[in-house]
Amino acid sequence: MPFQRVWDVGGYVISHLVRTYISTSNTTVRSLLTSYVKKEDGKIRLECPLRPVEPANARLAPYPDAISDSTVRFASRFMPDDLIKIYRTLEILAMKSQRSFAAFIAAAIQDEDDYTHGIRRLATVMDQLTYSAARASAERFEDSLDEAAVEAARFQMSSQNEPDLFGRKRLWCSLRDYLKSPEFNRVFVGSLKKTTLMNPERWERDNPELKIALSAIELPGDVWNNAEVFREGLFSPYLANERSSWDMPRTIRSVYELLSKEGPMQFYPEQLDVSFDFVPKMCEEKMCDVCLFGEGIEDLCHQRSGCFCPITLISCGYRFKCCPNKCYFKENRVKNLCKKRRDVKDAL
Repeated sequence: MPFQRVWDVGGYVISHLVRTYISTSNTTVRSLLTSYVKKEDGKIRLECPLRPVEPANARLAPYPDAISDSTVRFASRFMPDDLIKIYRTLEILAMKSQRSFAAFIAAAIQDEDDYTHGIRRLATVMDQLTYSAARASAERFEDSLDEAAVEAARFQMSSQNEPDLFGRKRLWCSLRDYLKSPEFNRVFVGSLKKTTLMNPERWERDNPELKIALSAIELPGDVWNNAEVFREGLFSPYLANERSSWDMPRTIRSVYELLSKEGPMQFYPEQLDVSFDFVPKMCEEKMCDVCLFGEGIEDLCHQRSGCFCPITLISCGYRFKCCPNKCYFKENRVKNLCKKRRDVKDAL
């Protein structure tokens, strides 16, 4: 499923559910959730009213198949498993933190002074809140709700950080957004300020100490990280042993730790999630002649202050203003690093 549909349609429906969850504390979580659940032809989906707005909701306009009779419908790829996880999450928040995710987070990091440890702690409790739920099936949906309710009632926040949380793509993406995004970090810290957490301002994205600790975030393991041309061009040639199976989050963490022994690093694992945008635009389209890892960027780099950087724009679709005095791209240091690059000049 395209990620944009998850954000646009799924975001609309689940936001409606969360808003109702927060504003109707006298309604049981189960009755609330089931009021959004619709079953048809053996399949399960979420459905909410379409709010009347003028002009029509532009974000939903590209998805006419999701709108019917003034309702918006959404089913993720993993229904009804996702629904059970949502239900369990909402039950735990209701029992432990008055339906407040911010209060739940605040309780987890109240005594954390070390940012690196705090980030790992956040990942651990977020994993407990979501991924730890048992799997479900459409045939046993009601039974699965019963089991999830029992799990939620027994929930105890772990006092230990989990050593291995690789592969939790959505967890690390969410945590990254809370800590790094200009938009989401503002909301995250603003929510923490409404809790009993001491000095929530220290979790603001501009805090230098927090920035250093961002190396604790794992690479969200996306399929583009594992793309063959990307992997065999930039990683396989530089590893001592070829791998029969690839786990890029673990691989990148190993590479990072190995290189860190030689001195301060210019990157940390999560930043390589740029492959989500880079690989489809560059590797899949065979743009080796203008790739910073391929033929280099001589034909692109203009070094004009205040103008958009053509490297980030072409490579990933990112709008970033050029700042020649603080640019690493212009050094062209990674030219010819990719061993799978195509000799475009010969091809032409």
